[in-house]
Amino acid sequence: MFLLLHPRRQNQDLLTEKILDMIRSTNVLRSAQAKYRFFDEFFFHIFRNKMKMGASQTSFVVKTPLAALTANEAGRIARSFPMMMMANVTAEAAVDQLIMTYPALVELDREYRWFRPMLIAITAELMSSVAWGVKLRAYLGAGVSAADALSDAYMINQFFVMGNTGAANGLIGMVGGNLAYQTIIVVAQNHGLKKDRWRTMFFEMLSVVTFVKPGVDAYRVASGAEQLPGAGFSPLSEMMFTKIGELVCEAIPGLILQVVAFLEAKEKGTAAFVSILISTASTALTATSIFWDDDTDPGVRKRNPDVAGVIPDLGRGTAFAVVFVM
Repeated sequence: MFLLLHPRRQNQDLLTEKILDMIRSTNVLRSAQAKYRFFDEFFFHIFRNKMKMGASQTSFVVKTPLAALTANEAGRIARSFPMMMMANVTAEAAVDQLIMTYPALVELDREYRWFRPMLIAITAELMSSVAWGVKLRAYLGAGVSAADALSDAYMINQFFVMGNTGAANGLIGMVGGNLAYQTIIVVAQNHGLKKDRWRTMFFEMLSVVTFVKPGVDAYRVASGAEQLPGAGFSPLSEMMFTKIGELVCEAIPGLILQVVAFLEAKEKGTAAFVSILISTASTALTATSIFWDDDTDPGVRKRNPDVAGVIPDLGRGTAFAVVFVM
């Protein structure tokens, strides 16, 4: 379905025609369309996936109950979805936010068991195909991690040049500790794979030593990759473990060490200050991502309702934009 409809999103007339064909040829959709006349409009805007820049998510809020929902209101609901996809790391989280934001969709989810799984499948394909959203986060995460690694390498050399071997060796130990931790995660994740174990482990190790594993993990989660047979844990769990290791082993202690060395240095160079800024950005991005992805995960919210859910469903896209810029 996705491969048929998504390439036609720029041609509105053709997309409308294909969506109507899809509804007519599918029993459950045909039955739902006969009862609720807005399904074609809803899916039109879901597949079109048009990001409305500069619009507040709250401007799209529709509180109309399911029985009274119009096609125009269904279209407004669907047009708010791209911002939600940008603000979430998984299709499940994005769809959960969409449904929980609008009372009509809550009712629809209760009435049709296929509605949520179908939306999740479509959303997973959308999130893996668009250049913004989680793909942007994946590339940004990989870029910041690589920049942080390069700045650390530069500062290690500078510390040796200045004769501050203690700081140089300390930073080497922190980088090494992070690489060792990520190596352990790779082995734990892949040693039980039923297929292509060594090939997979080699490429995962390569992503570790090139400092791009955080970006690789984020892209894997965004593309909806499932846990492979024999893998130690899910892609989302692997991403969280990797981020926590990077934060604890390298980002925070490395940042503290560089700040102390900068304050104690007689000559405070611009390069050292830039390195501190890069490390700060890396630490902030990693910490924020860990909190955001954990708090917005539907499974975590269901298991720990008293703890998770700090970030509200309504306006999550706006909040993400603000936090992202900060």
